[in-house]
Amino acid sequence: MSLSEQYIMSTIEKMQGTGKTFAEFLAEMFKDTFIEVYVGDAYEDISTEQISTTYPSVFCGKVLGAYRECLILNCAYVAQNRHLTMGNILFVNERAIRALNEVDGKGTL
Repeated sequence: MSLSEQYIMSTIEKMQGTGKTFAEFLAEMFKDTFIEVYVGDAYEDISTEQISTTYPSVFCGKVLGAYRECLILNCAYVAQNRHLTMGNILFVNERAIRALNEVDGKGTL
């Protein structure tokens, strides 16, 4: 699913006045879609003598749903056999979300 302005606006109109949270809005928008969620922190800083590189903390996974302020994702992780695997269920508080993007081949956060 690729998001369009029309789809976004119709979802906003549909949810307006329902009392739904930001996480529930995201779950509605991205249900069964792979997204990456940037939480605003760095998970690793690599420094050499002249260059310092920060790697942002990003979770990638498929949106399962939401419960109040909690967005629930089925996330990817690297298993012991060094293969990318799904199945790490992650509960993200909506207040931790700084940005998110659909994984659609149009770039990353």
